[in-house]
Amino acid sequence: MSRRGSSNSGILFLSFLMAVGIVWIKGQERIDRRVLSGIPISVEKIPQNLVLPDAWIPPTARVTLQGPRIAIDMMRSPQCGFFFSLAELDFPEDGSPQNVVLTESMFRTSKVDEADRNLISVDENSIHPRQVSLYVLPWDVSGDQPPYNNIPTSADIISLPLYRVQKTITINAPIMGGLSNGLKLQEMIVDPPEIVVTGSREAVERINSVSTAILDISLSTLKTPPQYMALPDLKVKYDVWPVDKSIRGVTVTLKLTK
Repeated sequence: MSRRGSSNSGILFLSFLMAVGIVWIKGQERIDRRVLSGIPISVEKIPQNLVLPDAWIPPTARVTLQGPRIAIDMMRSPQCGFFFSLAELDFPEDGSPQNVVLTESMFRTSKVDEADRNLISVDENSIHPRQVSLYVLPWDVSGDQPPYNNIPTSADIISLPLYRVQKTITINAPIMGGLSNGLKLQEMIVDPPEIVVTGSREAVERINSVSTAILDISLSTLKTPPQYMALPDLKVKYDVWPVDKSIRGVTVTLKLTK
């Protein structure tokens, strides 16, 4: 074969490879629509007084994605998932669940760069289950975490338990001064005598009691009415706070006799 024939063959072969490459690239650029299952759902920015159950396995959802095939092919669990923050949620005080609806903005992946991620769209109507119901369950850290299998479950709703770290502590009302006119202190009633506090586990485990300011009883008489004594700022002093936010102090009643 002449040099010219050999050169032409080489050019033809190279052209063939280029054509195949172009077809492959175009194939990868083709818009694909695919259903992905087992996409984990994770929570972020959990308040310091809330914790997930020990050995918690994240729930999963199913979703339909649309975008370039090469980008869709990289979308695999656990490199992608739904993430939502608890920082801005206001949990109901009556024990009812806080509901969250999964959206496209909550879908993130660590395997696709931002440019490719912007080419991928999430069909929000295809997310299933789409609603997450967050249940706050009280957990006295003096004991084990209570079971959570009694919260409502549904095929269309993900029920996610969160334990509120808490403990019941004693309220002390210290007194000073001596009684006059032959009076004797028969009993001192502090109402409420205890308070349930919450906070980080470390802070809650550290505190066992809290004291009001010192009550001077030197001027007390048989007609002295119950006195209100404010609690200190528990958040500032102990990094905990009352579960019942309405409790800011106690009523101290002195039962005196002659």
